[in-house]
Amino acid sequence: MTHPSTHLSILNAMVWSGTQESSIKRDIFIQDGVFVDEPSTNSVNVDGTGLTLIPGLIEAHAHLCFNAGADWRTVYDNDTPSRMLLRMVENGQKMLRSGITTVRDLGAPTELAVTLRDAIETGVTRGPSLIVAGAPVTPTGGHCYFMGGEADGELGVRVAVRERVKARTDWIKVMASGGNMTPGTNVERAQYSINEMRAIVDEAHRLGTSVTAHAHGVEGIRHALAGGVDMLEHCSFQTPNGSEPVQDVISDIVSSKTIVSPTIVGALSQQKGTERYTRRAGLTKQLVESGARILMSTDCGIPNTPHEDLSYALEVMQDMSELSALDTLRLATSTSAELLDLNDRGRIETGYRGDLLALGADPTKDLSALRDIKYVISAGNLVAR
Repeated sequence: MTHPSTHLSILNAMVWSGTQESSIKRDIFIQDGVFVDEPSTNSVNVDGTGLTLIPGLIEAHAHLCFNAGADWRTVYDNDTPSRMLLRMVENGQKMLRSGITTVRDLGAPTELAVTLRDAIETGVTRGPSLIVAGAPVTPTGGHCYFMGGEADGELGVRVAVRERVKARTDWIKVMASGGNMTPGTNVERAQYSINEMRAIVDEAHRLGTSVTAHAHGVEGIRHALAGGVDMLEHCSFQTPNGSEPVQDVISDIVSSKTIVSPTIVGALSQQKGTERYTRRAGLTKQLVESGARILMSTDCGIPNTPHEDLSYALEVMQDMSELSALDTLRLATSTSAELLDLNDRGRIETGYRGDLLALGADPTKDLSALRDIKYVISAGNLVAR
């Protein structure tokens, strides 16, 4: 829940803007939901002594309609639309309380996703700012077919894109490979031909929207790249033995400037020291060192990945990539905002959306500080914890 918007002045805090190389002591002013240069005459003063302020976190791959449990499919199949919408509201509010002020939901029934996004935006309910894709475009019986997004053939996938644009989704998501959560699909094989992928991207770009592709195995990644997608989800180069990156494909990712959303989850820390962890870490480091455009994402909502997982996942990302804490944090703030074309957020700077976390320690030095939350502000509203 949030309180009505007010004019705030947070004084004497350490502030990391999202782009600086370190935190500095300064005062922060928020008016009408955005950061401003000067306090207003009716500003409420808050003592920030001992606090570190950072931009609100951005989760680039979430599923608000899932319950993060082993019984996810039973729960999903037995939910009525009304109950599922309530579940999505609850999960969004959990994320907001954990400091995630922007969420990109990449898989839910289209009508529910759009309804919740609009309800939050207009103040009907509370939650993080949502960017939604609705039901992913997938072949008949393909990965996540149960969300209602089945489409086949070049004409069929063009129609599917048009339907989502008509429904006012923000992104188009396509299932370029099979998925681990849909029995009968194969994560190592492409679900769509290159021509079908090109049809999806062509139609989306013609209508002014972007395409992200769920792609685990190398064949699905190749087809997605050949189709011209804007972003790859997972991009795990998955095989039965774990991640096995292919250098020419990574080179294509870099040269095409295709964004990678790697869906790193906190539970991977439990696998540290195993061959599977080592392989995934090697892939992650290779993508970073090759110059791939990467943002931070988790796939939260799937089994063993709570909706508040981002802070734990960032620690895994730092370990795998060998980036500094500060550079890792950028992936979930300023870099994520830039790559998602969210030019109004991700930084504590004048004119930007007033999203921030007030923390008891500095996460640019130690990412575990992200869980020492004193309060969260979303578009100038103080979030009740």
